Amino acid sequence: MIREALIFLLTPTTPLAKKYGFLYQSIALSARYERCKRQWLPHLKNCQDLFLESLQDLPQKKSVIILGSSHLHEIPLHLLVNNFENITLVDVIHPLKHHWLAKKNSRLKLITQDLSQSLERLDSLQSLEDLHRLIEDLSTQELFHFEADLVVSGNLLSQLALLPMESIERKIQRKLSLEEKDQICTTFAEIHLKNLKNCQGRKLVYADRQVTYRNPQNEVIYQGQYPVSFEGFQKIKEWNWLLAPLKEASKDYSIEMKIEAYKD
Repeated sequence: MIREALIFLLTPTTPLAKKYGFLYQSIALSARYERCKRQWLPHLKNCQDLFLESLQDLPQKKSVIILGSSHLHEIPLHLLVNNFENITLVDVIHPLKHHWLAKKNSRLKLITQDLSQSLERLDSLQSLEDLHRLIEDLSTQELFHFEADLVVSGNLLSQLALLPMESIERKIQRKLSLEEKDQICTTFAEIHLKNLKNCQGRKLVYADRQVTYRNPQNEVIYQGQYPVSFEGFQKIKEWNWLLAPLKEASKDYSIEMKIEAYKD
């Protein structure tokens, strides 16, 4: 607890990250990794193997950009450093260790950015219609543009809409239906993919496409889908990731994600 408290105090952050709890979530994710890394190992190996495979026919390896870099559990920093001259990590918040490493290594650059470009506008949303208007506006804009030999989007797609949906639920004082959530998550994900396609360089995408909750008897009690179109991308692999074993997130259920990987 003392270590986590020090990390909380020392990690550079932005007002947005503080307001929406990104720093707390980042520390909690690191702790979950330590508790669940044995169960996560097959997922992490798949991500790393596909990353290394994507380098085999890459024309050059001067630069790589990781969107949604977080703690780099899926693609450890040593794999990036060993294969590229310049590494750029993009996320709303970067772990303290990455700030330290960036100060020591000029090859490592950190960009603090909300890739959805929605967080600064959440307070102004008063209704579900406001959220849909925001989505329509975002769909016409260039939210990000990066140039690198390889651009990786790491397990971002289902996360982009979470805070906007939570914000609206508080404003309208009701839970969104599964159909409403599916529509909103899908639209945010497709906006991200549209911007990713416009980035210059080879693209590699890891995306969670389905979530399954199982009770202690291993029976499915809920299954959610993320029906995103990957037109223009080639699917290269899929697998299941036991994100939270029984008693990790709850004593009543485990959480498993279906992950799919794509390249352009």
